[in-house]
Amino acid sequence: MTGADLHLTLVRHGATAWNDGGRWQGVTDNPLAASGEAQASALAPRFGGQAFELAFSSDLTRAVQTAELVLPGHPLILDPRLREIHFGQFEGLKVPQMQRHPEYPVWQADPWRVGPPGGESLAEVAARLRAWVEDLSGGRVIAFSHSVAIRTLLVDLFGWPLMPQPDYPVPYAFRLGHTGVVDLRRVGGHWTLHV
Repeated sequence: MTGADLHLTLVRHGATAWNDGGRWQGVTDNPLAASGEAQASALAPRFGGQAFELAFSSDLTRAVQTAELVLPGHPLILDPRLREIHFGQFEGLKVPQMQRHPEYPVWQADPWRVGPPGGESLAEVAARLRAWVEDLSGGRVIAFSHSVAIRTLLVDLFGWPLMPQPDYPVPYAFRLGHTGVVDLRRVGGHWTLHV
């Protein structure tokens, strides 16, 4: 349902030990590190007293824990479509280790259509996030997800160009820090980004 007015807030999870160590985790189900718990707790006052009709989360532990710290006691709907990109054989690796893999150049040649070995392409991530957001009927909604997933949805919704980055595997010119927040509005089927 894409016609109803929607105010959608997207929140990236707090940091895990793998994030703090520079390892790419994708769908590997790591919990928050102490640093991530602190980040989520620090974000909670921003949403204190705000009313959300629905609160969603990726079903991965780091996103669920973030949601529970930011919105304590709020009913939470877990949806695997909000998961991070599946990095396949690259999960758990740091970027220099990825770059030594023989399949790395194949992936980097067209990451929108080609996934890492055993993983997802960005187009596949966009399709599942788009399907999720099109199921939202309207109102005030918050969702806890992941960096590449959120940015892929934005690229898909707004038609932003891919911009390959040196020494960074995902071709987006913008980053989203831990517990970073993105606010979107859908009015009459038209999306706008609010910062």
